[in-house]
Amino acid sequence: MTLIYFLIILFVSLLLYQTYYLMNPLQEGVENQSSEYKAYDSNDPNNALILAQQNAGNIEYLRSRVDNLDGVKEQIVQMKTDMTTMQTQMDSLVQQQADYAAEIAGGTTPPDVTGTEEDEEEETPDF
Repeated sequence: MTLIYFLIILFVSLLLYQTYYLMNPLQEGVENQSSEYKAYDSNDPNNALILAQQNAGNIEYLRSRVDNLDGVKEQIVQMKTDMTTMQTQMDSLVQQQADYAAEIAGGTTPPDVTGTEEDEEEETPDF
């Protein structure tokens, strides 16, 4: 009969233990809300909870750093658009220079130059 009482007390104590931890859950990262990354001290085997808290704080720090990078994507898209516009403007300038050079040279047909070919009808002087 004492064995039954012992088992009942054991199970009731286990239920109370579980109920206590259900009401007070462990919240990681609440204690370590710093704004800087902290290095881990893995030499001490007794600091598992401290490492968990430090890990949560480091994750929060890294998340804040990644959230700051959200604006960078918009800046890169804007820079790409600006570079495309600049390339179009550069192509237009190059085309204008080519058109101006062709206008100065007299168009696309080469000019007729006379006096560079020997005529067969001319006689060579005798000396």
